[in-house]
Amino acid sequence: MTDTFIQIVYSNPVAGREDEFNEWYDNVHVPQLLAVPGMRSAQRYTLRDSEIYRAPGASTPEQRYAIIYEMQGEAEAIMAEIRARVASGQIRMHDSLDMSSWRLAFWTPRGPRAESK
Repeated sequence: MTDTFIQIVYSNPVAGREDEFNEWYDNVHVPQLLAVPGMRSAQRYTLRDSEIYRAPGASTPEQRYAIIYEMQGEAEAIMAEIRARVASGQIRMHDSLDMSSWRLAFWTPRGPRAESK
């Protein structure tokens, strides 16, 4: 059975370049990544404001954008293909992405999905 998992990437645009960043991410980057074998789906999110960020001991997240990719296969093989495509120019990165602020992690389901009744 092939492993299905998610990758969550948190990111920010370079200051003053948010429109360029979102245009590139939505219309170039996501389609190019979804063309990689093992990349199954993607959904972008924008940080919502919440009072909980102002609670004692809390803080506002550093990144304003997140994307959840559903992936299937071996994470290292998929990422190796992505790196190869970036190196060859098949996947084009954009200078509106603040490379110093992005973070990513891979997540495997822990038990069955729970849903409200």
